[in-house]
Amino acid sequence: MRKRLSLRAIFAIPLFIAVTSLIGLITALVGNDLWDALSWLTLGLPVAITIWVLMKRRV
Repeated sequence: MRKRLSLRAIFAIPLFIAVTSLIGLITALVGNDLWDALSWLTLGLPVAITIWVLMKRRV
């Protein structure tokens, strides 16, 4: 039988992705130049994580 995971273990990564996406959306609305670069990074992170997980599962 598998060990039960805590709520923290289950929702840690999805919460991190949600928070970074929210930061990316807010920085895209608020600022220019450096803020735009930060928004691109934070909005690209969930996409990169998704691609990484999908590639990892196929191997």
